[in-house]
Amino acid sequence: MQLPSLPVRGPGSSNCPSCMNVPYRTLVPEGFGVGTVMIVRGVVHTRADRFYINLLCGDEPDSETVLHFNPRLDESSVVFNSLECGAWGSEERGLSIPFQRGHPFYLLLIASRKGFKVVIEDSEYHHFLYRLPPERACVVEVGGDVQLELVEIF
Repeated sequence: MQLPSLPVRGPGSSNCPSCMNVPYRTLVPEGFGVGTVMIVRGVVHTRADRFYINLLCGDEPDSETVLHFNPRLDESSVVFNSLECGAWGSEERGLSIPFQRGHPFYLLLIASRKGFKVVIEDSEYHHFLYRLPPERACVVEVGGDVQLELVEIF
């Protein structure tokens, strides 16, 4: 399957013309070098259980995952992980759940020198130390119980 390259804004369903189709996937040919920032804006579904943002090393179903960001409203937690050589690493969990069903959100994923800094609604939320080189991430995938309004990478 051929993925689109940037720009990563796009139309969605007829009930939200400015929204993007979910699951959403796009190529990031430059990878996530230090200083790369990804903005994600959306609305959590009113009956949401979970959604995810994955930074993948390829477009294959078994691609390694540099970052798996997984808000789990059904567990009141946010899980961070990576997939390397077909095996998930140890889960890290954020201290709280900053997402609410039916509410909009705005988050930044910032590639720093040592890991991904996650900022949610202008507050630093978690720092996930790299387990795989961030430059290997060439596909962004967003899915689950979310209405996606914007994905922007710079």
